[in-house]
Amino acid sequence: MRGLEPRAPELEIPRLFGAGVGARLNLAFELNICPECGWRLVEHNGLLVCEGCGLVLAPVYEPPKFKPADNSFNGSNSFNGSNISSGGLAQRALEALAGELGVPAGAALEVYKRLRRYAGVGEAAAIALFVAAKRSGTYISLKRACELLSKCGVKAEYPRAGGGTGSSKLVSVWGRFQPLPYPAPTWRPPLVRGGIVGGVEKRNGTTPGPGWRVWKVRVNRVNKDRSKALYNDVIYKRKVNIQKGLVYYWEEWARMFENAKRMREEAGKRTPPKAPPLLLLVRFVMPDGSVRGNKNAPAVIDLRKGELRIPSYGVVQKLRRSLIEALIEENLLEPRPDFVLQVTRRGFLRIVAHRRLRARLELPLRIATIDENSRHGHSLAHWYINETKVAMAGFEKMRPANHGFRREIAALLQSFADKPSEETKRQLAKFLPPEVLRVLTTEGARELAEKTRGRETRLNSDFVCKLVAKVRKLVREAVKKGMSALILVEPIDSSSLRETELQGTLLRGRKLLMNLAVYEGAEVGEVSASGKVCPRCGTKGAEVVHTKRSRIYQCPKCHLRWDRDKGVHYNMLYNYFARMVKEECDDDSVLAERVLSLLREWLEKHPNALMY
Repeated sequence: MRGLEPRAPELEIPRLFGAGVGARLNLAFELNICPECGWRLVEHNGLLVCEGCGLVLAPVYEPPKFKPADNSFNGSNSFNGSNISSGGLAQRALEALAGELGVPAGAALEVYKRLRRYAGVGEAAAIALFVAAKRSGTYISLKRACELLSKCGVKAEYPRAGGGTGSSKLVSVWGRFQPLPYPAPTWRPPLVRGGIVGGVEKRNGTTPGPGWRVWKVRVNRVNKDRSKALYNDVIYKRKVNIQKGLVYYWEEWARMFENAKRMREEAGKRTPPKAPPLLLLVRFVMPDGSVRGNKNAPAVIDLRKGELRIPSYGVVQKLRRSLIEALIEENLLEPRPDFVLQVTRRGFLRIVAHRRLRARLELPLRIATIDENSRHGHSLAHWYINETKVAMAGFEKMRPANHGFRREIAALLQSFADKPSEETKRQLAKFLPPEVLRVLTTEGARELAEKTRGRETRLNSDFVCKLVAKVRKLVREAVKKGMSALILVEPIDSSSLRETELQGTLLRGRKLLMNLAVYEGAEVGEVSASGKVCPRCGTKGAEVVHTKRSRIYQCPKCHLRWDRDKGVHYNMLYNYFARMVKEECDDDSVLAERVLSLLREWLEKHPNALMY
């Protein structure tokens, strides 16, 4: 316990009726110190609050007195009259208690009305008072909220830890609003999050963040155990003779963990965050023998021998050939990215590269346009634009794998694992070989079902990675030739993707494209366009040909024919630069007008370019 602090001047003020009287009067109140942390207690909004840990102790005010609807309330649980509904009484009690606690009454009533659909009057009122007080910075526990409401005549029973009396509805809703297990850092400024999208800084003026690339390193069991020992030794400081340089990494880890806690608290999460990975500096040995990176880094990636080493813990892991080639390419970039090695608490290793380049938009220009479709995946087109001409350099439709066959097998396997039957076995005979079906057990069926679902997840991830890799290749080719790069996405409404098969896949691909733009120094933008609109005059066309591979539309006004999938990419380009002209951005508007005129000339010269 800490030493006694001088008596707080706030406590010299005469207390209201009932302060520190009865069974709750103990040594802590006599000395004005917190029984939990030993810090001093101060009076705040009628409550005794610990300045150190924020613990709320014994209220120092009497119950509120108010007259609800021609009824007199004298502080007890008796009321005169019977024309007051329990809901109206709870609202009046919330208003009175919020006024005494310094809590916005409107916020408490708003939460109360929202919770009345799921819980009773007392439960909703108690949680509403607790949540509104927490949001306004006033310290009050859920138990204390129940006690205060009970004094006002609103019955709200607090759930006891031992399973005693208490409302079951309050138990279920109470868990979601419990405070974090660590003290709330109310004395710190709010967290400032970083990040930019395609070179455009955030509106709130936060510091821009870098783009990143991650490579997973496959580790064997021995190296995994050694990496786990490294993580635990640094985080928990288990070794007395731990290297002095590793203390720095513990300090970085502690700051990351503190930021993670603050971010979860600001997001309204009540559970503590997972332990973040340990970040180690990396030194690269290039194939020609040159060294890149910090020479004092504890991790070494030798690209000549193709291995990753952490000498202080005896970790030596061979790297696959594709990873070595990718790391060589990244090290030769200008400007070179910064690299770190992530060591997770489970002993897994990841190499992370991060950098941030400013985007520029000028001719010559390489543009990649991506059209998202909730049923057919993505279509990708790339354009080349210089001072005199426009050209569609490529077009490709990218569709994810069809998982109907896998989902049917996984459903049958799961059904057999939950409730084995001969009928399910006969259905599985259509898909599984006889030797597998003969020895199939419930545990084996469950394991096969999990592997089948995992295969679907991996294929979806491969689809997204393939798209990002193609766009990255286009951007890097443009940068090597001294051209600017632009990535345009025609985003689909996220609400239309809910509960669809491609929901997570398409949204994850869009996020990765935005990160790619920051990492590679490309401009990125979102623009709305339709493939049904005529690229020449803007009239809505009519479908004249529909095949498995194409949907041909014709304009009733100018009689232009185009493929819907290609027409949407032209309209994306045209709408993006037309919007730039409307915004009248000095240099950008001049560039946009030039590009629009080139697009019109190209379409007049090649009217069938968007058809085949």
